[in-house]
Amino acid sequence: MQNVDKKLREAEFFLDKMRKQERKAFGDKERFDFYLSAFLNAARTVDYRLRHEQGEKYETWRKAWGSKLAPAENGLIKFMVDDRNVEVHESGSGRMAEAKEVKVGTGGSYSDSSGTLLVMGSPGPLIGSDTGVTIHMSRYYFTIAGTERIATEACAEYLALLARMVSGYKTEVAQ
Repeated sequence: MQNVDKKLREAEFFLDKMRKQERKAFGDKERFDFYLSAFLNAARTVDYRLRHEQGEKYETWRKAWGSKLAPAENGLIKFMVDDRNVEVHESGSGRMAEAKEVKVGTGGSYSDSSGTLLVMGSPGPLIGSDTGVTIHMSRYYFTIAGTERIATEACAEYLALLARMVSGYKTEVAQ
């Protein structure tokens, strides 16, 4: 079961990277997608490893465990498995991105772990002018069962389900 626990930690590692990346205004936006791909693969491998290491015992238990989940939980698991398959075997994850505007007025600043922006200009606004700048930060989301979900929040919920699954299996079967 050490290999399974390691994959849970690996998925948590990449989820943390995604969380840090989504808070950055500047720099390479593509990194979020790299971390998402790695997260989806590590998370999917949790189930694969259990199937490989535990065989029929796990598969029987897994079906029973899944039947006790709420429909939304089963839907989330299916969505993430399907999104991972599209990410790996087809055209990439179905995650969406949109620009979230952050306005910084003249004389103001914006700072995060990716850098600092200082806005300089004349001391007073000119009539009819728009002073300052707008930063366009990416907001990443999935549409799951018709509802927009922030990508990192959906991934965190999925990871929590996987951790609950592993813990349940260890407690009920693998002792």
